[in-house]
Amino acid sequence: MNGIPIARLFGIEIRLHLSWIFIVAIITATVGSQLATLPPTADETLPPDAKLAWAIGIAASLLFMLTVIGHELAHALVERRFGMKVTSISVHFIGSPAVVDVRAETPRAEAAIALAGPLTSLAIGLTLVAVAFLTVLSSSDAIGIVGDVLVIVGTLNLVLAGVSLVPAYPLDGGRVVRAIGWARTGDPRRGARLAAMVGRGIGWLLVAAGLAVILLGDKGQGIPDGIMLGLIGWFLGASSRSVDRWVVMDGLIAGVLVEEAMEAEMDTISPQLTLDTFGQQVLDGTLGPALPVLRAGELVGIVGALQLRTVPRRDWPMTRTSEVMVDLARVPTIGPEESLTDGLERLRTSELDGLPVLVGTDLRGVLTRRSIAVALRARADLAGMTL
Repeated sequence: MNGIPIARLFGIEIRLHLSWIFIVAIITATVGSQLATLPPTADETLPPDAKLAWAIGIAASLLFMLTVIGHELAHALVERRFGMKVTSISVHFIGSPAVVDVRAETPRAEAAIALAGPLTSLAIGLTLVAVAFLTVLSSSDAIGIVGDVLVIVGTLNLVLAGVSLVPAYPLDGGRVVRAIGWARTGDPRRGARLAAMVGRGIGWLLVAAGLAVILLGDKGQGIPDGIMLGLIGWFLGASSRSVDRWVVMDGLIAGVLVEEAMEAEMDTISPQLTLDTFGQQVLDGTLGPALPVLRAGELVGIVGALQLRTVPRRDWPMTRTSEVMVDLARVPTIGPEESLTDGLERLRTSELDGLPVLVGTDLRGVLTRRSIAVALRARADLAGMTL
């Protein structure tokens, strides 16, 4: 899970994606520059009204960030309502982009999860704009400033709700289209194909609109606006192609068990080994990407490339495995008879390079992205497909 952890609500860790540094800066600069219309005076870098304008910009950007967290948290709480395990969320500009392989059990659950975020943003936006209009009745300057912030953040949330419902991945509207196609056909993969087709069409329309704006619009503003439209269209088209690839992959792993894709012949290490004795072999692929750590034959943790990269190479000779490994208590495990679909999802959300495959306390193998790729490639070759 990407991002910096900032809070925990309802037992869910909230992580803020690093892109918010730029988003807050852009919103602050846009709002501040539009409001700060007075020229600087001789004795001040900025006049009082301009300083206030930039303060409003900062307040609006930070409050908007909190409302986007609410958007994403709504997705997570509805997922939990439908029995899905949610331990953390990563908040991007439009919430966490809807991942196509979210394992909703029914089309109804898929649609409800997808709509939770936009409806939350819509409710927040309407409420803030309504309250902002009420502040007009007050003659207080302070309340007027609050009203300015509320109307800015409310409008941004209304825009966010509308953009989120565009029927294309990775937006929430793409998942709504998938739910509709799933409900009509009874097949989630056919629903995903429908969402990809719609998203691809919208992407091409936006690319065409961008070209039209560049060629026919105002030469000053038309070119950057057209480029932006074209980039959005290209992004939606690329996302649709990723959905198509997911459909192929999902079909390949259907019915496959973890034991068919795990690395049964694996290297293990002692917690007392220093990183220099095996680290380079892990990074260059000579050893497995995730090594079980055994003490007296008992699994106590796992270490992989992600953990190795947290330690500078100059410190490898002085750093023992036990100092960087992920303890078994914090490692999701999986059984060999479980489905590869569940294993892939558990691995994706674990932030690890591999998961130990256990029968009771007996280590049978390690499920890694490398081993899954090998298994999928073998199945694709048998089916005469190209990955």
